[in-house]
Amino acid sequence: MLLTAVLMAGCAPHDSPAVRKYETWLQARWNLPKYAVGTPRASDDIVFITDLRSHPDDGLSKVQLKTSPDRVYYVYANQTNRLITPVFFDALAAVAIPTGRWTYIDSSGRFAYPPLFRYANPFVDGAATAQLAELGTWVLLRKTALGKAGSIKELDPSIASIQTFSAGRAVFTTFDGLSGYLDRKGALVIPASFNSARAFCPDGSAAVRTGKKWGLVDLDGVLIARPEYDDIRCFSEDLAAAKKGAWGFLDKKGNFAIAPRFASVEDFSEGFASFKSNSGAYGFIDRSGSIVVPAKYSWVYPFQFGIAKAGTRHTDWLIYPLSFIVPADPHYTSWTYVDKQGTVVASGGE
Repeated sequence: MLLTAVLMAGCAPHDSPAVRKYETWLQARWNLPKYAVGTPRASDDIVFITDLRSHPDDGLSKVQLKTSPDRVYYVYANQTNRLITPVFFDALAAVAIPTGRWTYIDSSGRFAYPPLFRYANPFVDGAATAQLAELGTWVLLRKTALGKAGSIKELDPSIASIQTFSAGRAVFTTFDGLSGYLDRKGALVIPASFNSARAFCPDGSAAVRTGKKWGLVDLDGVLIARPEYDDIRCFSEDLAAAKKGAWGFLDKKGNFAIAPRFASVEDFSEGFASFKSNSGAYGFIDRSGSIVVPAKYSWVYPFQFGIAKAGTRHTDWLIYPLSFIVPADPHYTSWTYVDKQGTVVASGGE
């Protein structure tokens, strides 16, 4: 009890509207839907939302566990009592059924396509890719204007794998190990000429690797940044994080707007980016590269609503009145909330 009292002393968070907004955003971020598998201990653990138990071959029943949080729904495969959490995109979710095949279900739990697939990527903007279980080839799936399941088009047989669509492009890799991009019609719009490729970002750029070096291309495959970097990321607020020995930021012309001098960096958010110093501590820089928040925190979160959350892990020793020493709880973290001027506006602990 004494240890707990000492650790929690002075740790009650100071409230403010900005901090409340930030915490709401942070909570939402960590509560995004995730894939999960589980088996109910008894039938009474399940509440059926859509009853398809009489026709298990037609689809999966939509259920909710009594013990699950509100608004957390599952799809129940009656054949094996298997629960999966579907993540819906374009009103359809890619799921694996008990036979090991993949298919797509609608919000009622019915199959939108027969379970033909070895693996299925999510629908994005009316298109998805999936691998046929029998032939091993990849196909393009299109939805109709009414949002129903539509055509299936076989893709180039040289494709070994495809990622999910992003910004109208999907990374594909051939059996030769080279990567390129196809569009939502299945056309190979950027040939397989890269040793590695990442998904397109919303700004219309994607990181590609030639040999051991990374660069950036646009939606047509034209180089934005030549492949001469140890690593590179997409533009965030018109600056792209790039590593050349150390991390810095490139401008739209491909020049270093912020010289590479950091152990690592994150993308810009609201005009600021976090960086990691060579000592392992974190702080923030502005768009000019000037340090706004010194590197003194164990970790930081990006600016949101004008506030950034920074944590300090405590490993100090505590001295008790009876003159014996114990280490502080290794999970104890004190939190500091800073504004865009680097001023502490609130603090707390957990």
